Amino acid sequence: MNSRKTAGAILGTLGGLTALTAASAEIFYNFAINTKSPIHMSKLNNLVQKATNTSADEEEASAKYSGMTGTPEMKKWYADKGEDVYIISDSLRLHGKRFKNSGSDYALICHGYTSKAKHMAGFVKKFYELGFNVLAVDARAHGDSEGAKIGMGWPERRDIAGWIKLILSWDPDARIILHGVSMGAATVLMAAALDLPENVKGIIADCPYSSPGDIIRKVARDMHMPDRLAWPFVKIGGRVYGGFDVDEMDAARAVKQAKIPILIIHGESDSFVPCEMSDIVAENPALVTRHTFPGADHGFSYLVDTPRYKKIVTEFAEKALAPKA
Repeated sequence: MNSRKTAGAILGTLGGLTALTAASAEIFYNFAINTKSPIHMSKLNNLVQKATNTSADEEEASAKYSGMTGTPEMKKWYADKGEDVYIISDSLRLHGKRFKNSGSDYALICHGYTSKAKHMAGFVKKFYELGFNVLAVDARAHGDSEGAKIGMGWPERRDIAGWIKLILSWDPDARIILHGVSMGAATVLMAAALDLPENVKGIIADCPYSSPGDIIRKVARDMHMPDRLAWPFVKIGGRVYGGFDVDEMDAARAVKQAKIPILIIHGESDSFVPCEMSDIVAENPALVTRHTFPGADHGFSYLVDTPRYKKIVTEFAEKALAPKA
């Protein structure tokens, strides 16, 4: 009889632990990945800001992971000048804004976590002024693109391949620079490991994280959660609810497989993605150039030292686009 009670207690404990694990994994999924969830961090951030009167502007809250959102004049220019374009990727209708310019140089612009393409208006305008045709895209589950799951750059990297195909349908001779900020930076870096066409000449990554796993663990620590305890739930939530393996998602590993030049930019005072994360990513010295900006917070290197940022980006683009000898 005692052995039966013991077995029952063990089974009950295991069942309780299983239920707790599943519930914790689902909470992580809804908090970090599922944008339709009422507890997704973007919605909670907005509620906290409204409650504390720190901001009542959801657009401002959504824009904070993209850095240079642009002046009101830039935003108006973006709205008036851009043409809506779409692709289908993983059965999702994804949205972008096309800015036509002369020539065959193109910049494909990718925003940050919970942000939108239009929050990159400042970057779009600057590339346009450099003579680029520009395509600014809403990542899946962001802006005017379909989807409910944020993949932290992993499934999004294949969406980048779809956008590149669209550019080549406009101009088979296009010479393309990929540019991303924050999650957008990690996305374009992870895309570097794909079999990209020779039209893609270079990648600019502004404040990228080394891997989704690294940034998730960092955020867990910021929230005073033991990251080692939270990590199993993160992995289960990603696999069961998100459909991806978090351990496979690695920008640093992708950069080591890259075949095109990469420029990494990072603010030394980045409070969201620590500057040292991009130092890990830069471990491919033959192809990677890295510049850090003292005093710059997340995505604000351009604003802290605009002349230096423009010089670095312009020189990199000119070199990457120059005909090979």
